[in-house]
Amino acid sequence: MNKVKNSLTTFAIKTTQFAFCLAVMTSANAVASSVADLTLTKTGSSVSTDFETTYKLNGKTISVTISETNGLTVSDDKNMLASQKGHFVNAGSYVVSDELEHTNSTYIQTLVFDINSQQVRSYKISTENTPNHTIRITQTSATEVKDSEALCSANIDGKLQFVNIDALGMLTQYLAIPDKSDSTLTVHNLRTLAIGPGIKSCALGVNYNVSGSKFNRSAARHAELTLYLADEYAGVWAMPADEEAEVERTLIFNQPDTPVEGVATLNGLEARNLFSSSSDTDSTVTNSPGTQNSLAAWVSPEHNGLWLHNTCATTFFGFDKDIAPEDIALSVKSDTVYANIYDDNSGSTFTTDITHAIKALYACKTNQASLNKTPMFSAIELQPVYETDVVENYGDAADDPAIWVNKNNPSKSLVIGTNKKGSLNTYNLQGELVASHKVGRVNNVGVAYNWAPQHDIAVASNRSSNSMSVFFIDKKTGELTFNTNIPTPLTDIYGLCAFSNNNHTQVLVNSTDGRYLHYQLNTLEDASRVSATLIHDFELPSQPEGCVVDTDTQIAYLGEESAGIWALDVSAAETIPSSTLSKTFNKTPMLIIPIKTPVTADIEGLSLFDVDGVRYLVASSQGNNQYAVYESKAPYSLVGMISIGANYDKGIDGVSETDGLETTNANLGGPFKNGLLVVQDGRNVMPSQRQNFKFVAGDDLADAIRTHVSTHISTHSR
Repeated sequence: MNKVKNSLTTFAIKTTQFAFCLAVMTSANAVASSVADLTLTKTGSSVSTDFETTYKLNGKTISVTISETNGLTVSDDKNMLASQKGHFVNAGSYVVSDELEHTNSTYIQTLVFDINSQQVRSYKISTENTPNHTIRITQTSATEVKDSEALCSANIDGKLQFVNIDALGMLTQYLAIPDKSDSTLTVHNLRTLAIGPGIKSCALGVNYNVSGSKFNRSAARHAELTLYLADEYAGVWAMPADEEAEVERTLIFNQPDTPVEGVATLNGLEARNLFSSSSDTDSTVTNSPGTQNSLAAWVSPEHNGLWLHNTCATTFFGFDKDIAPEDIALSVKSDTVYANIYDDNSGSTFTTDITHAIKALYACKTNQASLNKTPMFSAIELQPVYETDVVENYGDAADDPAIWVNKNNPSKSLVIGTNKKGSLNTYNLQGELVASHKVGRVNNVGVAYNWAPQHDIAVASNRSSNSMSVFFIDKKTGELTFNTNIPTPLTDIYGLCAFSNNNHTQVLVNSTDGRYLHYQLNTLEDASRVSATLIHDFELPSQPEGCVVDTDTQIAYLGEESAGIWALDVSAAETIPSSTLSKTFNKTPMLIIPIKTPVTADIEGLSLFDVDGVRYLVASSQGNNQYAVYESKAPYSLVGMISIGANYDKGIDGVSETDGLETTNANLGGPFKNGLLVVQDGRNVMPSQRQNFKFVAGDDLADAIRTHVSTHISTHSR
C-alpha cells in the first residue's frame, strides 16, 4: 500500500468532494506554465503517518484523523471526542446530508483500508441527539480484499463507490449503498479487470451534464464517470468508470523520465461553481445547460511541481521549493483550492494554493461553450426484474432472444436465447436455464406459432453450417426438439426472424454482406422434416442483423447496423400458391429511419410493442447502451430513448451494448402480466461474469413510452 496519503492533511467542506468523473479527454501535450511558481507551505513532519481532515458537522468544527498506528479518531481543538482502534490507511471521507439539508441528519462517511484484516471498511461518524451532540463512530461495512496497492473512492448522491488495485494488477470496482436508516452499507462487487502492474495511485472524479436554466441544486444532472490511474511506467491513464462502459483506457499524459505516482481530482460541479466568473458576459458558459468538466492533477518525484489537466490543456506549474512530490490530494476550503503534496525526500507534507492556476486552465471559454451547445437527450431508465443464468462460453457469446408464449399455461412461457459460440438455450420466466441444445454457432432465433396441432416452431441462423436450424416446440410443455438444418446459399449467415402469415410460416434470414433471403417453410411428404422454398432474394447496402414483421400490416422492419431501419412489404408472399413459389416476389425495401442523434450505431435488435392501442418499434441503440422507441407508421418519428439500469435491491446489474431484444404484450402472469421485454446484456457485471439476458416488465416499458409520448405532446403544444 502506498503510504503517501496517510501523510496528507486536507480540509473538506463540500459534500461531493473527490467524486467520479468522465472527462472529454484531449490528447493535448503538457505545456509549461506561464504563471508564477506555486508557493509551498510545510504542514507535516517526517514522523507523521496520519491523514487529518477538518469538517463542519452540525455546528461543530471537528478533525477526523486516520492513522496506521492509532486507527480512527475524532477530536475538536481541545479534546478527543471518539475513537476506533485499528491500523488504517485512508481511502476517502465525505460529508453526507439529505436533500433538505437538515443539519441533524448530516454525518461523515469514512472509508479506510485495515492493514491487519486486509479489509476495506466504512465508518459513519455522526452526532447523537443529545444536548452536547456526542460524537459516535459506527462501522457500516467490511469488504475482503487480497491486498491494496492503490485505493480510491467517491460519494455520488449517497452511493459510495471505491476502487481497489492489488499487487497482481487486478482492479476491482465496488458500490456501497446505504439502507433506509443509513446504519449499514450493502457492498456490490461491480466488476474486476486486469489492469497490469505499475499503478501507484488512482483518483475518481465526475463530469456533470446538466439540464436546466442554471447550474443549481434543482437542475437535472447526469454524472459521467472516469477513473484516473497514475502509472509509474507509462504516465496517466483515463478510463470510463461506469461499470457498464466498455473496458478501454486512454493515455492522457506521457513524458520521458517522468514516473507518475500521485493523481487527484476536483469534480466538475465544484470546478464550475468555483471558476465560472460572476462577471463573465458569456451566458453560454455560465448559465446554460451543458457539461461541467472536472479537473485532474498529478505529480512525479522527478519534477518539482504539479500538472493540472482539463478538457482544454495539460499544464505544468513549478514549486518554489525543491522537493520530490510523490503524492497529491486536492481540497476545497471556502473558495480556495489547495494541493497537498507529500515529499518523498523529506517525508514531509506541503500545501499550496492552486486557485489561480486552475483559473488559468478554466479560461478556455470557447471550448466550454462548444461543449455546452451539444444537444442533450434524456433516456428513461428501467430496471430488470430477473436475469438469466449466464451462457456457457466466455466473451461475446449471448446474442439474440425470442419469447415463446405458452398459450395453454402463460406462466410456463419460455425465453429462447442464442449462445453464438455453440448452443440454443431455453429459460423460464425467472431466468433459470431449462435446456441447452448444442447444435452449433446459432446467432439469431425466431418463433412462429401453429406449425402443427401439437407444435409451434423455432428457427435459428446457424453459422457453423450456414443453415437454418429448425426446432419443434411442444405446445404443452415447451420442450424443444431439433428437427433439421436447412442449407442456404448465404456465405456468412447472420440475422433471422420468423413469422406466420395465414397458416404459412416464413423466415427472413440475412448474411453479413447485406444479402437477404425470404423463405416459406414447408413439410416434406412424410411430415417428419421441414423444408424451405425461396420467395425473395434482395440486398441491403451493408451488414444487417435484426428484423421483425408486423403480421397485421405485413410490413417487415429490417435493421442495417450502421445505417438505420428499412421497411419491406411482405404481403404478396402469402397469396402465392406453394406450387409456384419462386423468385417472383420483387418488392424493394425502403430506408425509413436513418440513424441520427441520439441513436448510436449499431442498430441490432428490433421488436414491436403495443401501448394504449398504438404499436411502437423498439430498436437497440448499441453505441450508447440505450434503446430507441419509434412510431411504427409514417413518419416513423422517434418517440424517445430508454435505458436499463441496475436493480440493486435484487443484485441485478444494468444493461450495455445490447445485440438482440424481444417483446411481447401477452399476459405471462406475475410481474409480466402486461408483457415482457427481454434484452441481451453485452457486459454482465456486478460481478464480472459471462453474458446473459435481462427481463424487464412490460408495465415499465409501457409507462416509459407513455411518459415520452406525453412529453412530446406537451412540448409541441406550447
